[in-house]
Amino acid sequence: MQTVRTSERITEAVTAYLEPALREATARLSQPVRRMAEYHFGWIDADGRPSVPVGFRRRPALVALLCAGSTREAWDAVRGAAVAGTLMSAAGTVHDDIGDREMLRKGRPTLWTVFGVPAAVQVGVALHCLAFELLAQEATPASCELGRQAAFAIRECCSGQIRDLDSEGSSRADLQGALDLLESTIALPTAGVAMVGAVVRGAPVAEVEAAKLFGYHAGMAMAFFDDWEGVWSDARDQLEDPLADLRRRKARAFVAVALQGEGPARDRLAAFYDDGSDPSLAELEQVAALIEECGGRAWLEDRIREHVRLAARALPGAVPDPVARAELAAFVNMIADELP
Repeated sequence: MQTVRTSERITEAVTAYLEPALREATARLSQPVRRMAEYHFGWIDADGRPSVPVGFRRRPALVALLCAGSTREAWDAVRGAAVAGTLMSAAGTVHDDIGDREMLRKGRPTLWTVFGVPAAVQVGVALHCLAFELLAQEATPASCELGRQAAFAIRECCSGQIRDLDSEGSSRADLQGALDLLESTIALPTAGVAMVGAVVRGAPVAEVEAAKLFGYHAGMAMAFFDDWEGVWSDARDQLEDPLADLRRRKARAFVAVALQGEGPARDRLAAFYDDGSDPSLAELEQVAALIEECGGRAWLEDRIREHVRLAARALPGAVPDPVARAELAAFVNMIADELP
């Protein structure tokens, strides 16, 4: 039995393993949807010429594969479900980019800006359908449960995306609503793919529940980190619109916390969120400073560390394979390690 080599570059290892299966699955799509999906995954440019993907993360696949184990045999057993999770994530991103009017992703124009909104909507639907097709082919008694969990995750994401759009442009940010959004769009789907890895390897009920708990807290940590990275890190500046969520005045949880305070900084922050004008980058940087002054950044960093700890606490009962458990621990710890 060949064991997957432990590596600090976990995401890259998962991508290298999964990419052939993802390309094979995408090849089932009919044209022109296939070409558009290949563009979204970064395999071709807008003219159909081969290109090299930049900055793509395969988080759903990583969690599913490592919750299954650390051997090639374990990964092969869950590969179809991992590809399905990646397709669902991609579909959500395509639709999210439309709703958010996102112009740039991974360093190039988003799908809808190249091929139009109606076509991009259809691509997202096709990717969801392809994911369910793969799940239906899984040769496991748990295939029906996998499909049910996937359907639940997708409909929760849809509700979350609508609430996300409704939250834009107001200083009356609701903290609980913002937390519910992160839960429905990221934490619950991540819990679902973690459960998939455990179910496919035939884990007992207690391990499946522990895997779901790990996935939930890992998902919340990733969601909070994405918020932090989008404001206080320059890692994505060349790949996506800098400070995009602030530009669209999204009522993120850390913003809601900052707006709960009192004083001149809070009042200036509230005035920005109630203003409908298009801000400059310099103004957005000032808004980020106001959020930090009002305690939003410190609260956000505390939540990231908290969920990383809770995810790590769930791991021993979730993943018996010591190599896979160590890899998952390294993965969640890397999130907290990015903080100052």
